[in-house]
Parts: sequence; C-alpha cells; structure tokens
Amino acid sequence: MENLRHLRALQAFDETAAHSSLSRAADALNVTHGAVSRQIKQLELYLGVALFHRRPNGVELTKAGERLHQSTRQAFSALQLGVLDVKRLHRRQSLTVSLSTSLALKWLVPRLPSFYKAHPGIALLLDTNDAFTDFDTSEVDVALRFGEPAWEGLYHEQIAQEELIVVASPALIGDTPLPMQAEAISNLPLLHDAFNVGWDNWAEEAGISMDQIQSQQTKYVDSAVLIEAALDRQGVALTRHLLAARDLERGRLVRLDNSRVALDRGLFFVCRRGDQNRATIRMFKKWLLSI
Repeated sequence: MENLRHLRALQAFDETAAHSSLSRAADALNVTHGAVSRQIKQLELYLGVALFHRRPNGVELTKAGERLHQSTRQAFSALQLGVLDVKRLHRRQSLTVSLSTSLALKWLVPRLPSFYKAHPGIALLLDTNDAFTDFDTSEVDVALRFGEPAWEGLYHEQIAQEELIVVASPALIGDTPLPMQAEAISNLPLLHDAFNVGWDNWAEEAGISMDQIQSQQTKYVDSAVLIEAALDRQGVALTRHLLAARDLERGRLVRLDNSRVALDRGLFFVCRRGDQNRATIRMFKKWLLSI
C-alpha cells in the first residue's frame, strides 16, 4: 500500500509539473485540487525537499523538482506505452484503422460488407482523421495514408497508385457525346482540389492554354466534398480515380475524357514494424489488395 501511495503522489507531481498548475493536474487526473495538493505535500515530506515554488498564477518547479520530473516523465511515458502495447496485442480479433474521412466515405466503407463476409470474426474501428498517426502513443493498428513512402521505422506497403481523372454528373453534360474534347471540357465550370495538382497539369497534357479554362472560385480540401459538388452538378472535377470509382461504377459520375494526370503519391498501408505478421492485420491487408 505504501508503494501505491507513492505512485499516486508521483503521478500527481508529474501532472502538476507538466501543466504548471494544480487545478489542471486535478482535471487531468479527475480528482480534486485538494487531493493533488495533499499528495504533493506528502511527497515533499517524504523526500525532504520542496518540489515547487507556489506562484499566484500556478506553480514552478524547483531544481529538485526539475530533476525528479525528468525521471517521472520518462517513467510514466514508458508505463503508458506498455499499457497500450498490452491492450493492442490482446485485442486480437479487432483492428483500429486510421484513415481520412474522404477515403472512408468514398472507398473503404462501401466495400466493408465483403470484408465482414470473408472475416466475420474481425471487428474494425475506423478512426477518421487526416492527422499523421503516432503509433507510439495511440491504439491504432493500421493507417491508410495517401502520400509518399516516408514512414521511417514503420512497415509500409503500397495498396494502389493514384491518378486524377476528369468526371462530372451525367446531368451536367446531357446528351454531349463522350469522350469530350479538351476545349469543350474547359468551357464548363471546373472544380478545384486544393490538395492535388490543379487543372493546369491537365491543360498542359491536353495541349490547351490555361486562359481557356473556366474555373469556380471554390477550392476543396476534402476530396469527398469535391466529388459531392460534382455529383450535385456544380461542375467538373479532376479527382482521384480511387475515390470516384464507385460513383463511376453506379453511373452517378461519368468520365469526360480518357486523360490521366499522374501523381507521385499513392495509397499506402502502414503499421508498426513486425505487426504486419499479426493474423488479423495480414488478413486485412490481403483483402485490401484484392479489392
């Protein structure tokens, strides 16, 4: 019990040092301000030194406190990593997958029924965000990322090479014969993807001047929103083939020409090195490569 009390006091100290505030430490630990204050006082009595200078707007570490915080920060970080690692390794029949919202909406989610049919015992938790996944501090098992292979220290494998294609709603072009000429396409409202290369690359390959291009003022950071604007007949989208594929298959979008704008980035499967051999991750990757 004595060791447990010391551990709690050290945790209260570490949080207070990290936040320079007793109140914020109490919030982080979900205890009262008084409880944190008592634990730190007990720790200071036990060590025989002051760990903090009390200030009107918070607390400041003493020299002794700074030395102790160097140790507690490392120790509690290691404990957190150990707990996450044990949780992850014992969650054998589930996977947490990090991916962008656009990739989830336009590519992965519509295809999940086939995964569950093939692997009914595996549960997926989709963590949809565009932030880089920190595998050291998160419970994410797999990240699906569009980019270049620059994930040092991690296992990564390309799932698909990407390219941009010209698409629009059939209602926007009516009875116009396909494929359309570049000049005809350039006279339509063109929707812009702020993240990928613009219409100037397409115009250069098509052999037309950028002066001929009619463009909308709105730029879309989210590719799914860009495609939604095209589906809503607001204009023509130069978008990632992978994300438009399902809408093309279902006739909600049509390709206006046969052009392909190459990208130097692709869709990658990323996980911790060694985790690619875990059975659930191996099955998930095999399925991704098959769709």
